[in-house]
Amino acid sequence: MSEGIIRKSLPDMLRAAVSRGLPQGWVYLPDGEITVASDCVLIADEAYQDEEELGVIGRQLGFPREGLDTQTIEDVCDAAARLSASPDDEVCVQAFVYYWKFDAYLPSLGAPDPLPADIVLRELDREFYDSLGEERAASRCRREGCERGAVNMSAFCRKHHFEMVRLRPCIFE
Repeated sequence: MSEGIIRKSLPDMLRAAVSRGLPQGWVYLPDGEITVASDCVLIADEAYQDEEELGVIGRQLGFPREGLDTQTIEDVCDAAARLSASPDDEVCVQAFVYYWKFDAYLPSLGAPDPLPADIVLRELDREFYDSLGEERAASRCRREGCERGAVNMSAFCRKHHFEMVRLRPCIFE
């Protein structure tokens, strides 16, 4: 194997990261689902100058997908250790894959995938819209042409107050 390139199973790579036994570099992954049976390759930073070169080498070795860098892998393994007193290979791989896919630490063992950002934004927008409360019929919205009542603590109806604060059209009616 070439200098600066380490090929191992993903669990072996993660165990080496836990013991701080990996050089600084990037792990590259195979196509397909990543499991405890997956192999991977770490390409050490000191062996190659150009980040583009790392990806080319990863592809040439049969590992076309960029994974995580050594420091992040160590951090992911540390986070997995906080979820389980002695995390096994399954837990470590689950934590690795979750971070790799979602750029977030695994919140709990067996956690479902996070909701897509557009759904989360819609839920937060709905929560904000609903928090504005009822419109007061006695106090009209100040938006020109609007016949709705203003919400408490605002000169605008819920729709126009939402648009003023969120700076985008309100989809709730």
